[in-house]
Amino acid sequence: MKKVSKEDLRHSDKQENGCLYIIATPIGNFDDISLRAIKLLKSVEILLCEDTRKTKKLLSHLNINRKNLISYNDNNAENKRPQIISKLLSKTSIGIVSDAGTPLISDPGYKLVKECYINNIRVTHAPGPSSVINGLILSGLPTNQFYFGGFISSKKTLKKKQFIASEKYNMTGIWFDTCLRINNTLAIMQEVFGNRKISIARELTKTYEEIISGDLNDIIKTIDKRKRNNNPLKGEVILIVDGYTEEKFEINNLSVIVKNKLEKLSFRDAVDEITTETKLPRRVIYNEAIKIRNNV
Repeated sequence: MKKVSKEDLRHSDKQENGCLYIIATPIGNFDDISLRAIKLLKSVEILLCEDTRKTKKLLSHLNINRKNLISYNDNNAENKRPQIISKLLSKTSIGIVSDAGTPLISDPGYKLVKECYINNIRVTHAPGPSSVINGLILSGLPTNQFYFGGFISSKKTLKKKQFIASEKYNMTGIWFDTCLRINNTLAIMQEVFGNRKISIARELTKTYEEIISGDLNDIIKTIDKRKRNNNPLKGEVILIVDGYTEEKFEINNLSVIVKNKLEKLSFRDAVDEITTETKLPRRVIYNEAIKIRNNV
């Protein structure tokens, strides 16, 4: 095995002209930042920011007084990208940060990296916090394999398509959502996924960090109760959902189970109870109940 020299170790910290530095920043607690990231925030000639106002707050906390902060986000990325590439080709060192966490995760930065490679410009990363990974490791769900679905659509039809596309993935699923839409999101998740284990993470690394975990049916009841008690969830959340597993009973028995429940319970209560007991997607139970009711 090749011996690693002190010079090799120092090389990764050296600033290079004409290089794009992807710099991870804290997701909530400003103390969660690496020494390397601090060095780069001080030394790069230009710093691209998702929102310069938010980046200035971090820089102020770190006692970094610098100029050349440039806004780079969804609204202006297409127009600014050619100028940035031109600067990099002229040997300018440029860093890029997001409002929180690791850049390029659900933001337009990846297109800049793609253009850098097309133009033979070096790209490197000062790693650090990621809300995706933080939420996953706090969820209590399997971490050996996972799928990241990004932001959940605000449109009901597209939202349902997102979940159906990953319905049979036998790995943990991770999505971003807002608390304003979470009731609708959880209802559609229940319809598609059934009563799976789920974890909701919010305010990670902050004072009011919160992890809510349990069966999907129970979580829906918990969220509803908090809303009624004037203690609703606020802000953005990370939804972590258990993956698909083979059912433990014969699907052929479903019609018998549904028929027996319909004889004792109302249509809605029967569907709710079977969904909880079998953990099958609600829509599967609902469709079977409709078929049996119409045949009666």
